[in-house]
Amino acid sequence: MERVWKYIFKNWKKYLWAILALIAVDGLQLLLPLVFGFFIDAVGRHASGTYLYGLYFLALAILITLLRYAYRWQMGKLALFFDRNLREEFFREVLNLPLNFLQKEDIGDIMARATNDMQAVRQFLVFGLIGFTDVIVLGVSTVILMVSLNWKLFLTTVGPITVIAIVALFFSRYVFGLFKVVQDVFGKLTEKAQEFISGVRVLRAFAKESRVMEIFQQVNQEYYRTNMRLVKLEGVFEPSMGFLVMISVVLAFFYGSNLVMAGELSLGLLVAFVNYINTLSWPMMALGFTTTTFQRSRASLKRVEEIIYAEKEKSHEEPLCDPGKEFQSLEVRSLSFSLEGRNVLDRVSFRLERGQVLGIVGPVGAGKSTLFRLILRLVEPEENRIFLNDIDVRYIPLSTLRQFFALVPQDNYLFSATLLENIRYSRPQAELKEVEEAARISCLDEDIEQFPEGLNTVVGERGVTLSGGQRQRVAIARALISGRPVFLLDDALSAVDTVTEERLVTNLKEHSREHGKSVITISHRVSTLLWADLVLVLFEGKVREFGSPHELLEKGGYFSHLYRTQVLEGKAYGAGIRA
Repeated sequence: MERVWKYIFKNWKKYLWAILALIAVDGLQLLLPLVFGFFIDAVGRHASGTYLYGLYFLALAILITLLRYAYRWQMGKLALFFDRNLREEFFREVLNLPLNFLQKEDIGDIMARATNDMQAVRQFLVFGLIGFTDVIVLGVSTVILMVSLNWKLFLTTVGPITVIAIVALFFSRYVFGLFKVVQDVFGKLTEKAQEFISGVRVLRAFAKESRVMEIFQQVNQEYYRTNMRLVKLEGVFEPSMGFLVMISVVLAFFYGSNLVMAGELSLGLLVAFVNYINTLSWPMMALGFTTTTFQRSRASLKRVEEIIYAEKEKSHEEPLCDPGKEFQSLEVRSLSFSLEGRNVLDRVSFRLERGQVLGIVGPVGAGKSTLFRLILRLVEPEENRIFLNDIDVRYIPLSTLRQFFALVPQDNYLFSATLLENIRYSRPQAELKEVEEAARISCLDEDIEQFPEGLNTVVGERGVTLSGGQRQRVAIARALISGRPVFLLDDALSAVDTVTEERLVTNLKEHSREHGKSVITISHRVSTLLWADLVLVLFEGKVREFGSPHELLEKGGYFSHLYRTQVLEGKAYGAGIRA
């Protein structure tokens, strides 16, 4: 809770006047039973001007209402300001988390931390602080007034009220552990809901709605059971507290009536004393409530800070190096990488010069996509293994390094926005002519003409309204519009038909030659790689073949065999080898 205390101390002036307004409300509340008691005594004496007590009561009620609004407004505003800053920091840190961390964590759990957990912290900053102040100010002041009215009556009635405080403390300790379980289960529930909604087309295609509903019901039932434990506790706690208050009131009636008969206490002050019992019951319950709120917020803030303080992507090693503005070369030297004890890449080497095209081919699991992740430092490579402009990429800031590359990944992610906004995502200031040219190169122009709204067509979440091939071409257009010097195409044409593929490859070839762009393209279709200057064949993480497409075709190895197989299957469209 160090973060919360620092925030409170930083804004101590704003909190001070809110607390002073709260203290004023507590003080005015303590006057109400006295005014009521004096009114009863005045009526009993048949005194004149008793209506004035009603005006006093009304004036106190108006003051209490205004001051209560003032402190709640101020505390609520401060809590929301803290919540906004914490949520922004949380999201900023999520964006900097390593890829492997995000792959291991459940997205639903991260969402639960950003919503439910932050709400628990905000609740403490409002109701927790109010309860804490009431315990001290209202509780102590009420006890002093009750003793001053009649100390014997106070000692007679204080026992049950003391039990309230003890029970509340034990209740809060148990609730702390249970609340953490509830939050964890809620994260699991959110994760399942997000997963099933995102994959609704797949589960419908396989007619798995009933199975998915069973799984969701199981998690939902677990969430229901853990919450019911909280509901049962609260259901027992609140009536029990009310019963203990009633016991104190009954004791006050029995003993207080004797004091009134004996002339030691007036009837009006006895009524005021009974009201003070009810007033004192809130600080006693607030002691447990405040403790519970504090425990909940502490558990929630801990979950939030687990993300905030998690190890982030390291921008660069020291000393910082500047690769310059222009791309000259990319070199990989004896690069190896292991994951969970398995060699994904083993001593891979190649060099790509400006304007060159490198094709990479190999069976599934050969390490092709991992190579891209290492180049972009989405996964950290070893030192002195990958060089941009002859500088180790580990010494180049991530923001600078990634400005050289435009990635088209296997799983093309499109945002729930228009085609124009999705294409412009990499460079929002791009002119419409540039967008149209990028669409033409990626063979998307004809599709756009068929859409009712053209470039202003909304594609839906993850591009759900587009076909797989259209999504890939939108992603290629997005990479083209970025203007970055190196394109990384990770099986970017796998969902495109061979006719469109041939046109698109021709367009990319012309574009790269005209603008001096370098391309590294991964593909399982050999025909996609025939325009490359060099082809790298990866097999089980090792370089099996390396050379020009013409050399590899004549060599009669894996590349040549794959090409001939695909020609026979009709998956290749010729041998337009780049000279």
